[in-house]
Amino acid sequence: MTGNVGGVGGRRHVPDHDPDETIIATRRELVRRQAAARPGARSRQEVRTARARDVRRALGLTALSVLLPGLGLLWTKRKMIGLAMVGVTVIGAICLGIIVSSGGLIHGTAQLLTKKGLVLLLFCTIGGGLLWIAGIVLTALTTTGRRWPDQTRWMHRIFATIMCLVVAAPAAYAAHDVWITRNAFNNIFHDRYTTNTDAATPGGGSDPWADVPRVNILLFGSDAGADRIKQRPDSLIVASVDTKTGDTVLVSVPRNMGHAPIPKSDPLHKLYPDGFTKLPGQTDNAAGLMESIWQAGDDHKDLFPKDDPQPGLTATRDAVTGITGLKIDYTATIDLKGFEQLVNAMGGVYVNVKADPNSNTDPKLGIPIGGRIINGVIQPGSITGYIKPGYQKLNGHDALWYSRSRVASGDDERMRRQRCMINSLVSQVNPFQMVKKFPSIMQVASDNIRIDISQDDLPAFATLAQKMKSGNMRSVNISNPQSNNNPDYAKIHALVKKAVTAKHNKKAPTPKKSTQSASSSSSPTTPSSSSSSTTANAISNTADSC
Repeated sequence: MTGNVGGVGGRRHVPDHDPDETIIATRRELVRRQAAARPGARSRQEVRTARARDVRRALGLTALSVLLPGLGLLWTKRKMIGLAMVGVTVIGAICLGIIVSSGGLIHGTAQLLTKKGLVLLLFCTIGGGLLWIAGIVLTALTTTGRRWPDQTRWMHRIFATIMCLVVAAPAAYAAHDVWITRNAFNNIFHDRYTTNTDAATPGGGSDPWADVPRVNILLFGSDAGADRIKQRPDSLIVASVDTKTGDTVLVSVPRNMGHAPIPKSDPLHKLYPDGFTKLPGQTDNAAGLMESIWQAGDDHKDLFPKDDPQPGLTATRDAVTGITGLKIDYTATIDLKGFEQLVNAMGGVYVNVKADPNSNTDPKLGIPIGGRIINGVIQPGSITGYIKPGYQKLNGHDALWYSRSRVASGDDERMRRQRCMINSLVSQVNPFQMVKKFPSIMQVASDNIRIDISQDDLPAFATLAQKMKSGNMRSVNISNPQSNNNPDYAKIHALVKKAVTAKHNKKAPTPKKSTQSASSSSSPTTPSSSSSSTTANAISNTADSC
């Protein structure tokens, strides 16, 4: 087809190409030539390659600031700010390392649980978290390209936000745990009130117990509740600890022991100079027994110093001193319902449940759960279940009934099980499980545990607890059902003294080893080991009876 139409001969000229396309091609060529004429000019592909490299660098440096606050800034124009952030972090880590390592790992870690230590931890978790996030944000801002497309900018912002969350989540969780601990400890630990002027108190330095040979701690299990009048002990156990060897003597004090000697230093001595008897106007069987002394103290608050926060506890503690001959240095009180929750929070406890051949029920059934006795007879249907014999893991509910059931066996067997429970708990505390369940454990402890140990003395007691794991644990049975109403306290004092002065036995099972020894033996308890008097088998290794 001809390209001429019109014009000469009735034909005109029609171009072979669209003029617009020719103009565009011409402009492109002009731009290419102009770009080629500039020194250092890059092609579009080269620009894309350079931008991709810049994006990878920005992402990499932002990620580096996740590893260490401000680390990614060391390769940017804000290098000095990065050095400052890294320096602050390194110095802070060194200081914490010195605190933790001083006096041993356990002692050092416990220093962070003191009042000042928790404030320091709170500052480090919050301040450190904010510093870390600031380093990530500043690195992201510094490395963002000015000519990046919006899509690339948003991709970098989202990445930086994710990196901030990677740091913020654990920092917030740690700060939350520190705050929970701080509040819980304010409820758990209280200043000690004691009439004992020479009560054991740890010193400073790497060996806080250098000048303290023994520490006597009263473990008070309270069954206070809506159906109870005042506080009443469900269990009273004295843990006397040798600070050099970690050897621990557990002395169970029967709550039905009568005529407890009241030391002259206690205000109740004026009313009961010859030992505790029935409260004025009381006629019930519990009156005059050890379990009623708390109420006697509360009923005669006017006899106690005005600054005494708990006259009932003071009276109970002094009566335990009169019974055992051991001056009580510290007291730990736990509500038994809280004990159930605490064991659950810890993930349970392994115990070797032994059948009692003297049980009022079939020993093969195990330890009764529940139960009620009226006129010496177990009421039908009051027992709701049994804890079967054998080595097993108990939840909080069963651990509580293992420790307090007495409907079939009485107080003597029950006190043996309570000592076994302490032995198991001491040996099975799992730091990783504690961390995993930390908030739950702290909440339960805050609601149910009261200890008159200064929070600033926690490092010393952490060291002592660690020693207890490698020490012998002995039990002293001062119960004799035939003489509980009128015990020979001089004889009991001599027995307890014999136990606390016994030499360390390297071959004896320790709390750390007791779970293994218990698991290998599930034979029924013999009468001689389960029901000792103050003369026969009164002192024994706790693990052997468990």
